[in-house]
Amino acid sequence: MHLNNLKNIFLEAVDAVRPSHLLSVKNNFNLQPTQSGENLFIKIDGNLWNIANKRCHVVGFGKAVLGMAVQLEKALYQHIETGILSIPKGSRDQFQDQADMQLSSDTIFRIYEGAEHNQPDETALQAAVEIKHLAKSLDQDDILFVLISGGGSALLPMPRPPINLEEKMSLIRDLSKRGASIQELNIVRIALSDIKGGRLALAASQAHAVISFIISDIVGDSIDLIASGPTWPGSISAKYPKPNEILKRYLLWDNLEKNLQKMLSQAPTKAFKGIKNNHIHIIGDNHIATVAAKLQAIIFNYNPCIISTTIQGSLEDLVDQYCHFLKSIYDFQENIITPEELKKTFPLDDETFKKLLICLKLTETRKKPLLLITAGEPTVKGNGLGGRNQELSLRLSKRFFEDPQLRDVYFLSAGTDGIDGPTDAAGAIGCYEVVQDFLDEGGNDLEKLQTYLEENDSYNFYKKLSDSEYQIFTGHTGTNVMDLHLLLLCKI
Repeated sequence: MHLNNLKNIFLEAVDAVRPSHLLSVKNNFNLQPTQSGENLFIKIDGNLWNIANKRCHVVGFGKAVLGMAVQLEKALYQHIETGILSIPKGSRDQFQDQADMQLSSDTIFRIYEGAEHNQPDETALQAAVEIKHLAKSLDQDDILFVLISGGGSALLPMPRPPINLEEKMSLIRDLSKRGASIQELNIVRIALSDIKGGRLALAASQAHAVISFIISDIVGDSIDLIASGPTWPGSISAKYPKPNEILKRYLLWDNLEKNLQKMLSQAPTKAFKGIKNNHIHIIGDNHIATVAAKLQAIIFNYNPCIISTTIQGSLEDLVDQYCHFLKSIYDFQENIITPEELKKTFPLDDETFKKLLICLKLTETRKKPLLLITAGEPTVKGNGLGGRNQELSLRLSKRFFEDPQLRDVYFLSAGTDGIDGPTDAAGAIGCYEVVQDFLDEGGNDLEKLQTYLEENDSYNFYKKLSDSEYQIFTGHTGTNVMDLHLLLLCKI
C-alpha cells in the first residue's frame, strides 16, 4: 500500500509543475488575447500586457520548454512571427502521445534537438547562434518571449573565445566528475559563455519587451543561475564563489591555459546597464511540487510536513543527515531528547520547526503516519550508471535494514524530469524490505549489495529486484524542478 501511495504522491507533484498547469488561468495567466477597443491584452502573472501592433517572437531552451511553447502557440498562434526551440534530442518522439506536448502541424517554430545526455553539441550551438541573431534584430515593435527550464545550459552553448565548445565541455565534465554542485557548474558556464549571464537580454535590449517564463531547477530559485541566467542582467550574487575559485577548489585551475585563466579571472560580476523592459517570471519551482505532494498525502490519510526545498550537498552526507534526523524524531516522541536537541539535528528555520512540532503532535494524537517532504538536488561522485535518486534510496535501504529503529521508514527519491541519470527510471523507493527481498533471492548477501553501491550501479540493483517493484518509471515528464524526497514514518 505505502509503495503505491508514495508513487502516486510523486506523480501528483509532477503533474502540478507541468507547463499546461503552470501557464493556466488558475495560476493567474491568460495568454489568450482579449480585445478592448484598439488594445489587445494578455494576462501574465496577474498583469495585463498590450500586444496590439506588436510582433511576438518565442525562443526556448530546456527540458520543459516544449510544453511551454505549446501553451503559447495555442494562445498566440496568429501573433507569433518567429519561434526557435532548443530541446533535448528525441523530445518530440518521447512526447508523441501527449496532446499537451504537441505543436500544431503547421507550426512556425524551428526546432533543434540536441544536447544528448545533457551534453552541449553542434546542434545546440546552431540553435544558440540563431536565437542570439534573432534577439539582436529586434526593435520597439517586437516582444520576445523567452522560455527557460532545466537543461537550458547544455541547450544554449556559445563559448567565449579563446575557448571552443569541446574544451568547454571537457572542463565542465571534469568539474561534474569531481562533485561540483549545479550552482558551481553554472557559475563556470556563465563565465565561459557569450550568451548566458544576461547576454541574451543584452542582445535583445532594443526590443519593446523581453518576457521570460522560467521553470526553476536550481536550489533557492536563483534567477542568475537557472540555465546560467541568459536573461538575468544583474550581477551574480556575492554569496557565490568566483569561477576561478571554483576551479581551484576542484584542482583544475593549474591545468588551464594562461589566456583562459586570464579570461576567467576577469569574468564580469557587475550588472549590465541599458536593458529595459526585461521581465522575468518564475512560473514553476519545487515549492509548487511539494505543496501538491502534501495535498495528495492528506488524501492518503498521512500527516504531511514540508521541511525543506533546498536539499543539496553530497549524497553520502545526506544519508547520514536523514538517518540522524529520523532517529532523533523517534527519540523525541519517546521523550528521550528535548525540542531544542531535535532542532539541532536538521537545518530548519524557526517557522518550519514549529510546523514540524505541530505535525508530530497531530501524529501522536491521530495515529497517522508522518510524511516528511523535502526537495532539492544532492550531488554524487562516481562514473557508474546511477542515478543519484536510486543510489540515495539504496543507501538508505541498507541503513534502514541495519538499524532496527528505522525499519518502519519508507523513502522515495525521484527526479521530476522523469530521468535519473542516464537511465529510464525516475528514481526508486528505499525501505527495509528492499534489502530483505534482495537477501531472500538466492546467492545474495550484504557484501554484494555494497558492490552495487561502490560501482554506482543502483539502477541494475533495482531492475533485477522483485520485477522492478521499487523503481519509479514515468518517462520524460516535460518538466523539471529537481528531485522530490518523501520520508514516511509509519510507526511513530
